Amino acid sequence: MPRLELVTALEGHQDRVWQAIWHPTKTILATCSGDKTVRLWAPASHSDMSNWQCINTLEGGHKRTIRSVAWSPTGHEMATASFDATTGIWEHDQRDNDWECVATLEGHENEIKSVAWSSSGQLLATCSRDKSVWIWEVETDNDFECLSVLQEHSQDVKMVAWHPHQEILASASYDDTIKIWREDDDDWYCSDTLQGHTSTVWALDFDASGDHIVSASDDQTLRIWKMYKPNNAQGIPTPSNDPTYRTVCTLSGYHGRCIYSVSWSKVNNRIASASGDNTIRVFTQVTEGDEPAWEAAATIKDAHGVHDINNVTWFPTQQHGDWLATAGDDGVARIWRLVEDD
Repeated sequence: MPRLELVTALEGHQDRVWQAIWHPTKTILATCSGDKTVRLWAPASHSDMSNWQCINTLEGGHKRTIRSVAWSPTGHEMATASFDATTGIWEHDQRDNDWECVATLEGHENEIKSVAWSSSGQLLATCSRDKSVWIWEVETDNDFECLSVLQEHSQDVKMVAWHPHQEILASASYDDTIKIWREDDDDWYCSDTLQGHTSTVWALDFDASGDHIVSASDDQTLRIWKMYKPNNAQGIPTPSNDPTYRTVCTLSGYHGRCIYSVSWSKVNNRIASASGDNTIRVFTQVTEGDEPAWEAAATIKDAHGVHDINNVTWFPTQQHGDWLATAGDDGVARIWRLVEDD
């Protein structure tokens, strides 16, 4: 059976850590916190992966908690979403190896919960407690234009995530739904509403192909959704000729409290979840098709002691494809390795 072992614990934040996000190509982890900073962490040497150090601290850009952080696809920029209702854009200056806040995006009425950069690097999405999703276009000279304000959720929007290859956005909300957003002639619209969770949807992620979504909810379940295109062989209706999503698997009974975060590995196809029950779980797919089966492969209880785990994220590339990062209310980020025991 596979098992999770601790690689290292990253201590330095002065408040809870909300999110830990891997650099798209390098062995660098970004963490954001209630202490209004982002910290960047890297191994002190390539020969000892258990010893990490803070290599940069991004501060002074926000007046309140930084709830979410996102790397641009190149890793040269970062976006930070804050409870102060602004999104910060940070640029890396390679000459002095420092990060500078080069733009502040305003418009949300209150706390921003999530920020995400599209795979093309051309679009940024933010969502807020004000029930809206904003889509921004990245222009030259650190200029950002708001393309659309999407207001179809009826409650707080918890998270936004882009399709891994296309400019298709998914949002998760306190209204118990997930919405899929597409563009038509510069006009963004909701092409599908995914219903099935019975409480807040806190998080979601796409698989490597973008044809499946996994969602995590306060109802203590994970749902796996499959995309069906128009004229599909299964005869599933597709209103307006847009693809539609259906639940093909529900994972329940694995967490005893709200599931706050979920990550679908683009390397090993495993799903990791993190919960208010202080547990991380890793799931492996056993069968495919329209009724796929998944099973729990590894579990770590009390991963952050008695504290909630706010976030879990797989390493994005093959280099350390068996690594997970977690962020907790204990003010610590942790890195774990999935070990395959013979």
